[in-house]
Amino acid sequence: MDYNWIGNQIAMLRKKKGYTGERISEILGVTPQAVSKWENGKCLPETALLPKLAQTLEVTIDQLLMEREITITKAVFSDGINSTDITLILNQFIIGNCLHIYLSADSLGINLKTNRLGVALVEYQLPNGVYYTYVVENTYLTIDKDTKGIQYSGNGQLEIVAAYFGTGSDYQDCLSKIIHCNFFHWKKIHVDTEVFPSLPSADEIEYLTLVYLNENGLHVISAAEKETLAYNRGKTDLSLEDTSTCILTGMKVLRFEQGMDCTWAGAMTTALNYMGERYTYEQIMGISGACYRFSFCDIWDWSATDALVSFDYASILFGSLGYEAIWANRLEKNEREKERERIVSDILHSKPVLAINLRIAPEWGVITGYAEGGKRLYCRTYFDQEYLNEQEEYLESDFWPFLIQHFGEKKEELSQTQRLIASLNAMIDSFEAPCERGYYQGSEGYEHWITGLCEDNLWNDSSLENEVERRGQVNDALLLNLGDARRCAGVYLNECVSLLHQEEARMLNDIAHSYTKISERVLEFREKLNKRNGKILCYNGSIQMKLNMNLRNEQILLLKDIKVKEQQLVEEANYLLDCMAENQR
Repeated sequence: MDYNWIGNQIAMLRKKKGYTGERISEILGVTPQAVSKWENGKCLPETALLPKLAQTLEVTIDQLLMEREITITKAVFSDGINSTDITLILNQFIIGNCLHIYLSADSLGINLKTNRLGVALVEYQLPNGVYYTYVVENTYLTIDKDTKGIQYSGNGQLEIVAAYFGTGSDYQDCLSKIIHCNFFHWKKIHVDTEVFPSLPSADEIEYLTLVYLNENGLHVISAAEKETLAYNRGKTDLSLEDTSTCILTGMKVLRFEQGMDCTWAGAMTTALNYMGERYTYEQIMGISGACYRFSFCDIWDWSATDALVSFDYASILFGSLGYEAIWANRLEKNEREKERERIVSDILHSKPVLAINLRIAPEWGVITGYAEGGKRLYCRTYFDQEYLNEQEEYLESDFWPFLIQHFGEKKEELSQTQRLIASLNAMIDSFEAPCERGYYQGSEGYEHWITGLCEDNLWNDSSLENEVERRGQVNDALLLNLGDARRCAGVYLNECVSLLHQEEARMLNDIAHSYTKISERVLEFREKLNKRNGKILCYNGSIQMKLNMNLRNEQILLLKDIKVKEQQLVEEANYLLDCMAENQR
C-alpha cells in the first residue's frame, strides 16, 4: 500500500471540498498533527476512522486506499436552478480505472421539479492534472485514464462550452448562436425565440441552458423565455437578471432650435449614436432624403412638419444603413402586449426604440427604458428639459405611441455612392410626389402654402383670433423645418462631393451650395419675422405669431423663388444621375 499516494489523495480531496486540515481533525476527533502525518505519507488513518473520513470527502474507502488513476473530485447534476451532488455516486461506479454510466434524473433518484434540461458536471483527477467534462441527461458518461476533458484556458473570462435551447425532453444545440452573440460583445443574453428559434413541436415554455467554465470550475445556468442572462463586470461569471425594469443610460438630450429640428431624424441620430453608429444628424437627413422634404396641409396642421407624414424617408434610410425596419402602426389594445414584449427585448439588447407621441405632442422621440415589464415606458423627447429635475435622466411617457419603429437585423449596408444616388432619387421623387392623406408635397406643397398665405380671410379680423395665432405658429414651424432641412441638404451633399470626379463633382457642389443659400434665405426671413413680432416662438404656442399683409407678401415672393429654384435643382439632380449612370457603364 502506497502511503504517499494515499496521503496525496486525502490532501487533494480535502482541498477540493474546501476543508482545512484543522476542520478535518475536528470532524474526526483527532489532532491536526495526525491529519498532517496522513497527508505527508507518514502513516495511515486508523481503520475506525476510515468510514467517516470517506463520507466527509464523498468517496468510498476503496477510493481512499486503493491506488487508481481516476478520481471524481466533484460532480453535480443540475438543471441550472437546482443542483444535486453526485460525486459519491460516480466514484462508486469507477471500475478498473474506467467510469461508464447512463445518467438521467430517474436513474440518479433526482426530481428536478421543472421542465428544464438536466446536465451532469464532472471534475476529475488524472495523474497529469484536473479535467472537466459534462453530459446532458439521458446520455452516457464515459471517463477513463486516457480521457482528456476540458481545461480552463486561464484568460480571466468565462468560456461557454455548450448551449441548448428547448426543454428537458426536446432541445437543440445553439452554441453557434452564442458565438454569434459574443462576436457583438453583448453584455446580456436575452432569451427569446427571435435569437434562439423555437422547435416546431414546442408548445411549452423553452429554456436556454448554458454550460461554462471559469477559474472556479464548470457551471450550468438556465433562463426561461423572456428572461435575461447577464455577464458580470469582468465577464468572469453569469447570473440571471431581473428584467422587470431596464434603463438605457446616457442618451443624448433632444431640443428644438439646436440644429436638429426634424424630430424623427433627431431621435434617429440619438438612437443610432447610442448603438455605436457614428452618423451625424445632417448625414441622417441627407441619406434618408428627409433634407429635401416639404409638406403642407390646407388646414395648417402641425403634423405637416413631421418627416414621415407624407413620404417614406425611413425605408430609404434603413435600406442604406443595412437595417431591417420593423413597424408597429396604430395597434389595437389587444395587440399591445406583444409589442411590449418586443420593446422589452430591444431595450434588453441595448437597442433604443423610436416612437411618436410619447409626451406632450405627437412628435418623435426615443423609448429609453421600461418598468413593470413594459407597462411603463421611459423616453427621451423634445419636451423634456423644462420638466426634468436633477435626479431624473428620463421622464415617463404620457401616452402609448401610435407609431413605433424598431431596428431589426443588421445586414449589408450600401456604399456611400449608392447612398448618394438613393438620396438624389428621394429629392426628385418627393418634389414631384402627389398629395398623400391631405398633405401636399414638394412643388404642390409650396403652391398650397403660398395660396394659404394669399387668403386674407385666414389672417384678418374675420377669422377667430386663436386660429390666426395657430396658423402663425404653424407657419413659423414650417419655416424653421424648411431652413433646417435645406441646411442639412447642403452639408450632406457637400460631404459627398469627394465621391465624384471632375464635372460630376462640380455639379453636386453647385447643388449643395444652392441648398445652403435657400436655407440661409429662409432662416433670415424667419429671424426677421420673429423680431417683428418681438419674440422667438416657442413650440407650446404661448407666444403670439401674427402675419400682416406686408410680411405675407414678402414670404410669398420668397416661397415662389424657392419653388422655382428647387425645380431647377431637381432637373440638375436628374442630369447628374444620368451622368453617373453613364460613367458606370
